[in-house]
Amino acid sequence: MTATPGRKVLVVAPTHEEIGRVTQAIRDDLKQRSVLGDGETLQRHIPLQWTEAQKKDISNYQPEQVLVFHRASRGIEKREALTVTGVSGSSMHATNERGEEKLISPTQARSFSVHERRGIEVAAGDKLLLVGNRKEPGFRATNGELTTVRDVSQGIIHLEDGRNVPANYREFTHGYAVTAHRSQGKTVDQVIISADAMKQELFYVAASRGREGIAIITSDVERLGESLGVSMARPSAIELVNEITRAKVSPEQDIGQVLKQEIKLPVQPQEISVGLGMELSL
Repeated sequence: MTATPGRKVLVVAPTHEEIGRVTQAIRDDLKQRSVLGDGETLQRHIPLQWTEAQKKDISNYQPEQVLVFHRASRGIEKREALTVTGVSGSSMHATNERGEEKLISPTQARSFSVHERRGIEVAAGDKLLLVGNRKEPGFRATNGELTTVRDVSQGIIHLEDGRNVPANYREFTHGYAVTAHRSQGKTVDQVIISADAMKQELFYVAASRGREGIAIITSDVERLGESLGVSMARPSAIELVNEITRAKVSPEQDIGQVLKQEIKLPVQPQEISVGLGMELSL
């Protein structure tokens, strides 16, 4: 699919675990064909998605976690990333990239987010997915943006569009496969859908990403048909009331019993015409 220069292909998978397996298989194949050049192992920051209450609980912090400040706070600059080294009393000890130690209080929770550090190999020719917004002189990034690496040198990623990813921007991952939710808003020439266990709405989102063609991968055709017939849409309050009204509840009948009954709402049939390729060489 990518034999023609400039063509964009995206894989959509149902889970992050599968995305990891697919990405590894794709990169191994690209290396064997010398499409990817020499790479460097860099560190990226994976957000833990803690709530403010979790960030204020000192017992949650562990050594090697990374605190990324999105605004300046008590001598710590905006966009600084500090590594937690320990906890004492009601404060965290952390060091910045210059090796300076800082004492951080949970009362600063609104100024930072908590991440874990994970290694990632980045090579010339790699596709990257940027997952953090950034707007500063010399570099702008949008969450969900797909980019291509020109080369990597001394920890700095140079992109084909001319941008250089600064050393303090580590919110990215490989961009070969994404979830259906992450694929929204993207348009590519071809889309490959790993469709096992994918529900109706997510399949529609994934299938509408390809402007020229779609390849659907499944291990079980019958199971795929059943899965695509399941909708995640929830009935609205008005629809529930109408169903209860149509049920003609008698004075002797407990309204709670009616609400517990399976309510089958009319579903608009959708025709899905697909070509199934039953071979997967990943």
